[in-house]
Amino acid sequence: MFGFEEPSPHAHLEHLCINLCAETMQHFYNTHIFKSSVESCRDEGIVCDTEVDYVDNVPCIDLISSLRTGLLSMLDAECSVRGTAESYVTKLKVQHRSSTRLETKPTAEPHDPRMFLIRHFAGRVEYDTTDFLDTNRDVVPDDLVGVFYKHTCNFGFATHLFGSELKALYAQQQAPRGLSFRISPTSHSDLLNGDEPVSTLTQDFHTRLDNLLRTLVHARPHFVRCIRSNGTEAARSFDRATVVRQIRSLQVLETVNLMASGFPHRMRFKQFNARYRMLAPFRLLRRSEDKALEDCQLILKYAMEQPPVLDGSVTLAWAPGKRHVFLSEGIRQHLEHLRTEIRHKSATLMQATWRGWWWRKKMGNGGAKRSKIPGLQQAPLPNNKTTPNSAAQNKAASSTMAALAAVAAAAPISVPRLSAKTTSLGIGGTVARPRPQPIAGTPPPDPQEKCDQKIIQQTCNLFGLDLERPPPVPPSRSYTITGNSKISYPQNRVMKMNFPEEGQSEAPQLKKGEAVTVRGHLMVEHKGQSFHVPFQFMTLSK
Repeated sequence: MFGFEEPSPHAHLEHLCINLCAETMQHFYNTHIFKSSVESCRDEGIVCDTEVDYVDNVPCIDLISSLRTGLLSMLDAECSVRGTAESYVTKLKVQHRSSTRLETKPTAEPHDPRMFLIRHFAGRVEYDTTDFLDTNRDVVPDDLVGVFYKHTCNFGFATHLFGSELKALYAQQQAPRGLSFRISPTSHSDLLNGDEPVSTLTQDFHTRLDNLLRTLVHARPHFVRCIRSNGTEAARSFDRATVVRQIRSLQVLETVNLMASGFPHRMRFKQFNARYRMLAPFRLLRRSEDKALEDCQLILKYAMEQPPVLDGSVTLAWAPGKRHVFLSEGIRQHLEHLRTEIRHKSATLMQATWRGWWWRKKMGNGGAKRSKIPGLQQAPLPNNKTTPNSAAQNKAASSTMAALAAVAAAAPISVPRLSAKTTSLGIGGTVARPRPQPIAGTPPPDPQEKCDQKIIQQTCNLFGLDLERPPPVPPSRSYTITGNSKISYPQNRVMKMNFPEEGQSEAPQLKKGEAVTVRGHLMVEHKGQSFHVPFQFMTLSK
């Protein structure tokens, strides 16, 4: 993924797409870090003394990617009517005359009617629309595609890349015949008998951006802010103005203030108690659903009595809500430090107890066993003569060691419970080095609580997505690879199993052993009906 682009002197369509992606990622960051934290505190009645003032870039995203009036949608409409760059900019001026993010009077002198300027979150960028329409059409003439025909081209890789286009081009006798094809990868369904492609470059980019956003919404993101030291890409050069501008645009100071004084972390009471219950005396914990809040407050009370590991400038504030306990960054680090310290002491106690038991067991099995233990030598007797008194003493000592070993083996070892992921025993009873754990940010949330539904709804509304409908199937190749051969569509296949599988709510629409016709990627026809069937349900007919 590219970062924010600010080329000089002017930007083009590819820079506009890259900056739209940067704006979208910044909006996702603002929603995940600032907006969700503020709204969660407000919903559960938590009063936070820290006011986080962040810049909302939704107007800029709407300006570029709105469904009907966005810059990209208007560009697609202009391509369909074969307009010009001047007419495109003129329509932008009329449609967005009240927008504060768009400026149609660029800094270039003399005034160029093909220029416009957008105020992005990271700065102002001036765009030149001279090549916008040609770049968005993303087409290549058929005579250029015909150069890669396999009978006249020795570069097989290029022939493979344009396989769908060449198949459609040479389906008739006359070739070339003045057709146009997409430069970007297309599927056979996009080639409508040699007509111009049905999608544009910006539409493909928007589809990929939507897929990326869907993945991020259902993930647990971790953000890394990258600051470049100068704008000329020079080594060992630090430009103070460039760094300050990036820190302000990326809202690093607002993030630091939220982490230091606000409540950026929240956990449900049950998950909090399960993670930090070892910080409070076990006998005082209620360990029940209706007493989860009391257990949470008890754990935090004992944690606050411990000396803090951070300096005094970091707050150790926390607040109980209706369903969550809200934590500052300071108290979260304090809790994690105490938890790690207790687990380390518990692991040491377990290891010492086990080693002591193991040595006592070895020493309680007689002198023959003792002599085989490395580093343990039996002390010689003062003389070689065996007296009745010495024999009785040796016999008593042996019985005493055996009794101690039996007691140690039968006694329960009361030590705190540890996970097998942190401590492991090697061969011969040696303790292996614990595997380092990854640095965790916010403690793990409820496994059943994937994400905030409000955020999903707002994001889908922003990009015009429908939660009730699945996303469109992306374009695919016009063939499949089986073994070392390439098989084009349509294909005759046989169902290996019922679809949908048994156990689902609906009855099977395709049964095992039925013959179907595969028209494309996931597209299957049977008895005049079309289905979306994954390939693992079918096999090639013999």
